[in-house]
Amino acid sequence: MCPSNHNRAASALFRVIGGAGTPCLAEACQHATGNDMHVRELRFLALWIPLTAWVATGSFLCRWMSWPAAALLALPAGFILLSLLPLALGGRSPVTQWRSWLLVCTAWALFHRHSGAVAGFFAWAWIALFLLNAAACFWLGLLKIPGRIANSGAAWRMAACIAAHLCALAAGAFFGWPWAVAGGACLAALYCLAVLRPSCQWLGPVRCRTDDGSILITIDDGPDPHDTPKLLDLLDRQQVRAVFFMIGGKAAAHPELAREVLRRGHQIGNHTMTHPQASFWCAGPWRTRREIADCQDVLERVTGVKPRYFRAPAGHRNLFTHPVAAALGLEVMAWSRRGFDAVETDADKVLARILTKLGPGDIVLVHEATPIAQRVLEGVLTAEGML
Repeated sequence: MCPSNHNRAASALFRVIGGAGTPCLAEACQHATGNDMHVRELRFLALWIPLTAWVATGSFLCRWMSWPAAALLALPAGFILLSLLPLALGGRSPVTQWRSWLLVCTAWALFHRHSGAVAGFFAWAWIALFLLNAAACFWLGLLKIPGRIANSGAAWRMAACIAAHLCALAAGAFFGWPWAVAGGACLAALYCLAVLRPSCQWLGPVRCRTDDGSILITIDDGPDPHDTPKLLDLLDRQQVRAVFFMIGGKAAAHPELAREVLRRGHQIGNHTMTHPQASFWCAGPWRTRREIADCQDVLERVTGVKPRYFRAPAGHRNLFTHPVAAALGLEVMAWSRRGFDAVETDADKVLARILTKLGPGDIVLVHEATPIAQRVLEGVLTAEGML
């Protein structure tokens, strides 16, 4: 399958199945433009539409004469039909023209679907073609939904969420309460999948890997008076730079540690003001903004540097995280390797989870303010030096 913007097909069906192909040009010296049709689609339509015109006129003429005579007269009659119809079915673009032809031919097919022999075959073929194009339009629409959601603001997201639930209630009112329950359950499952999977891109873009293939170490939940200085020393010894995702409240309590992280050449990231890991996934737009904006203000005030990255507590974003982050100039970052060191006390198990299949481009998540923070970071740094 090829995305819709990778070919110039007029029909939704060929935008899905056509592939990139080669654009058809009216003249050899003409440059390709957005109005050029996909070459496979042009060949198909150039064959299928004239055949349909010939069959339609032949079927009409068979009412008054024998089929051999009708078949012969259908050739010039079909030619005349193909010459006149474009005057009525013209449009400014191939897409408009194709839709007009599809609707007219499908309407003809609905009236002739019970005809015998060739006419019936062509009628059902056009009905099938209409249904395939409808399915392709639906599929292309589904592909655009994540992008539209990602680019929508908080108000639009809330409106879309309310509208989706109203649709479930309407289904229950018309078809019975099981439909409302099923619709609500589907919406809840999709929402949980979108917000509880840190790498899910449905609500907006999330960086999970590095662009240059390097391994990036990210350290959450600081700054911590006990761990931060020791972790900085470990990083210095290995000459590795990391991103420290800091909690705004901790940075305000230990501003010298936040500044020391920057002084040693590392980056700082926004990790919310209070780290509400149990409830951030269901926070409303105002609370989401307070958590992210207040942390951004604190980090900028105590360090003089505006963070570029945001990471949600436990990676659990909500419906409004991306609009707020975008408004503050933040890129949402998750990870590709983690060891659950925030809840696991066995450093060997944590390292086994992180180091298994660790490779170029991975973003590693570790935490400070845990009993095993230093052992985990040292193990990751040692393994990274061996890659």
